[in-house]
Amino acid sequence: MLLIFIGECGCWKKTPHDIFLAWFGDVVDILTQNGIGYALWNFRGDFGIMDSGRTDVNYTDWYGHKLDSKLLDLLKKY
Repeated sequence: MLLIFIGECGCWKKTPHDIFLAWFGDVVDILTQNGIGYALWNFRGDFGIMDSGRTDVNYTDWYGHKLDSKLLDLLKKY
């Protein structure tokens, strides 16, 4: 049996958010369909769902942190 895991993935924070979400949705869909696990580079920071510093995101306040709700919703689909 072959096990594959993508240990780090994400997208540069200057990439437009809608393009990032479309691309990342495709990536996660392909990985999931093929039974490949994955992880974001980080939870909080440039590549994460919190405090990413993206300038084109409508953040949700989560206990004083900036939560990317659209990215969280995308991840919750899988």
